[in-house]
Amino acid sequence: MTPTTAKNRADGEALHTGTVDALLARFATSPSAGLTSIEAKARLERLGENVLPKATKPSALRQFLGQFANPIVGTLVVAGVVAVINGAGNTSDSFLTRWGDAISIILIVVLNAVLGYVQERRAEAALDALEKMQSPAARVRRDDDLRVVEAREVVEGDVIELEAGDAIPADARLIQSVDLAVEESALTGESVPATKDARAELAEDAPLGDRATMLFVGTSVVRGKARALVVATATRTELGKLSTLMSAPTDAKTPLEERLDAFGKRILWGCLALSALIFVWGLFLAKETWQQVLLGSVSLAVAAIPEGLPAITTITLALGMQRMSRRGAIVRKLAAVETLGSATVICTDKTGTLTQNEMTVREVFCGGRAYHVTGTGYAADGEIRNEDASVADIEYAPLRHLLASVALANTAKLEADADGMRRVIGDPTEGALLTLSEKGGLPKESILPSHKLLREIPFDSDRKRMTVVTLDAEGSEIVHTKGSCDVLLPLCVHVELEDGIVPLSEVSRAEIQAEADRMSAKALRVLAVARREITRKSLDDADADADADAGEGGVDIEQRLRFVGLVGMIDPPRVGVKEAVRECAEAQVRAVMITGDHKLTAVAIARELGIWDEGAIALTGSELAALDDAGLAARIDATRVFARVTAEQKLRIVKAFKARGHVVAMTGDGVNDAPALREAHIGIAMGKNGTDVARAAADMVLADDNFATIVHAVREGRAIWRNIQKFIFFLLSSNAGLVVAVLGTSLVPSLPPFRPIMILWINLVTNGLPALALGIDPPDASQMMEPPRKTSDGLLGGREYLGIGIVGLVMGAIGIGCYVWPWEVSAGVDRVAYGRAIAFSLLALSPLFHAFSCRSATRSIVSLRPAWSRPLVLAVLASGAIHLVAVVVPALRTVFQTYGMPLVHWGVLVALSVSIVPVVELSKLLQRMRVVGADLGPMSRKR
Repeated sequence: MTPTTAKNRADGEALHTGTVDALLARFATSPSAGLTSIEAKARLERLGENVLPKATKPSALRQFLGQFANPIVGTLVVAGVVAVINGAGNTSDSFLTRWGDAISIILIVVLNAVLGYVQERRAEAALDALEKMQSPAARVRRDDDLRVVEAREVVEGDVIELEAGDAIPADARLIQSVDLAVEESALTGESVPATKDARAELAEDAPLGDRATMLFVGTSVVRGKARALVVATATRTELGKLSTLMSAPTDAKTPLEERLDAFGKRILWGCLALSALIFVWGLFLAKETWQQVLLGSVSLAVAAIPEGLPAITTITLALGMQRMSRRGAIVRKLAAVETLGSATVICTDKTGTLTQNEMTVREVFCGGRAYHVTGTGYAADGEIRNEDASVADIEYAPLRHLLASVALANTAKLEADADGMRRVIGDPTEGALLTLSEKGGLPKESILPSHKLLREIPFDSDRKRMTVVTLDAEGSEIVHTKGSCDVLLPLCVHVELEDGIVPLSEVSRAEIQAEADRMSAKALRVLAVARREITRKSLDDADADADADAGEGGVDIEQRLRFVGLVGMIDPPRVGVKEAVRECAEAQVRAVMITGDHKLTAVAIARELGIWDEGAIALTGSELAALDDAGLAARIDATRVFARVTAEQKLRIVKAFKARGHVVAMTGDGVNDAPALREAHIGIAMGKNGTDVARAAADMVLADDNFATIVHAVREGRAIWRNIQKFIFFLLSSNAGLVVAVLGTSLVPSLPPFRPIMILWINLVTNGLPALALGIDPPDASQMMEPPRKTSDGLLGGREYLGIGIVGLVMGAIGIGCYVWPWEVSAGVDRVAYGRAIAFSLLALSPLFHAFSCRSATRSIVSLRPAWSRPLVLAVLASGAIHLVAVVVPALRTVFQTYGMPLVHWGVLVALSVSIVPVVELSKLLQRMRVVGADLGPMSRKR
């Protein structure tokens, strides 16, 4: 017994199996009169309104304060506080000298918080008002009268009336039903409408999608009429239970957030250790004043912290978010932009995600001929083609009769929406048949004027067929029947072939059944079509016989039929999905289908799209339920299709993949996908056809509902990760030079320390623009041929840290050399202060040249393509010009304590700044030689 069955019982029986009389007695209501208004009001007060709780969103203040929850930002805040204390204790200097450091640090912290807050609020605004799953109104029986009330006022015990097009306002048990079919794909994942029958006999453990006696909120009626008893409202509905599941998983951090947090903590502890060293040295060994010690400690902390890292990371992710938005992917959380780049598994729903959620006829068999139908969905831009791909002859009588019958025995309508896209009003299967007749040049509108509808016998689950009788322009009465092949074929005695109408032999029956089996093996839904010309007398006699037998009207009419043909249809894959799946495979990202549809259909679609590979297996929901966690873990890496699964099982599947160390992306559009969307590292919902609940649970929404957009997102995520590595390496290696220079000069009491505002200027103004340019460096085409990075990988590896050490030692040593060099200065200029000013400019300009080497960790500058990154060139020129302003403008010299320099000194300064490039390029060359040597060594030994 499933948990859902155990919770929904009436008088000892499950709701879907209990008798209607028992349920009516339990809810104290009448099937005709319904509840009284007084009782309905009392129940509304006791049980509450029929609405789902909205997801709690963080307040604007909380979301803004959340931007400060970062170790690097926290360290900057502490440095800012120390700078404030230092400024307050230094009353002899000017305002800018006292408070410039503190103001600069605080501005950087606030700027980063504002950038992150604005981008995330924009995304929330674009996806606001996402809880609209319940219908706005419902028709209920109250006080022995039919009334229209708001859906929120529906209570348990209400008797509701439903017909085609109605949204179901609450979970309900059928009392009466006539030819009822309900679209449940948003809840169960099945693309074909579920047939409902108040009289159906079900097992207690019947899965949700097989409960033919039940209706569920969030679904809609596509055909027929019904009267039903409301048995659950609000959070007690199946949809409500899903909202409870959604609240269970906590908001886990993305891999990037985890790595940045770990990275920030290491920087934090390193800053504390270095600052403590300087504090102890200055206060106890060098005997400096506490103000000098604080200034030195803050200077070192500011030098060690890459202040631009939070802001540049935020801007890089925000720009990536905007690029993805232009491609149709709306990202709700900045850090999620990069997560897809590390995804190893994409768990994707089938209906509406991989497929169009529009039934389409693929194959036709009639008159002994097989036809292929082009085009997908409800657009009539396809053709019916022969086996040799030539256009079919519509004048061929069997084909023409088939097209006419499927159009006439049809209650659906096709309408164009505001975007010009056609949608079906009614059963999607009948919509596919209408489209087929249009592709064959016989739209229903062209047939109706010559056919008068005399009688209609609707489809029901017992007969498994539908029949209409029409009177044509020549006065002939024609029976048009469509239904299941195994039911309709035994009712046929003739078959229409190229040579005319002939008796249906056993050989012909076997051939037709074999063709139906062939279509079914391809996961096509097969319908048989038959006709019969009758006289008025035979029609009257049939009615009389039916009345006399008290049987189902039309039984005799549906005898002695002429078999016309078979129609095979399927919910086809979306255009571009197959190519997207192939690109994911090349990027070593595994696509796994998770669906509520049948196993045979799911595997067929998986094969067609390339998801299914050698050694793959498929598991159904019942098979999954029989497995414990260890059994699932042993099979999950080989499983490519999960079919007929529940929402709880989707959640379990995602957790199982995560337990195996995978970075999981989950796509979906239905209500049943929402809990798994939240549990996944990144949830991806459909924007057009997706439900509001799914969009609210997702980290990313595909505005165009195109699975192929995910491939662009994977590519963008990998490019962002690579670029983040580039600018982190650039910032840390440049900061390492600052740390070496600041630490080295701090150990010499006679040398005044670098001021924090100098270091902030270098870190933010001169280094900030090149770092940002590296963040938008063009992606490398080869990155989509590489495997996803491991979850255990850090932001940087040992090779990068070695490079940071080399750059830091070289750049810092040159900076210290500039500081202590006996420069020739003008009269009245302090030689030591002049040396510090030159060192300041060296540490500001050297990273600008170093940035070009940071575009690749291994490849030389001359081998990169494109050879020059335009954003980086512009950023370097702009940063260099800005620094010149700080040196040349007299008013700013007092702020940064710089001096005018002769051209000779400028020449020496630029030459020393450029010298970092050959050092880094030589380091890369040695690394490449070591890798090549390691590769050639075993080969040479084999030889």
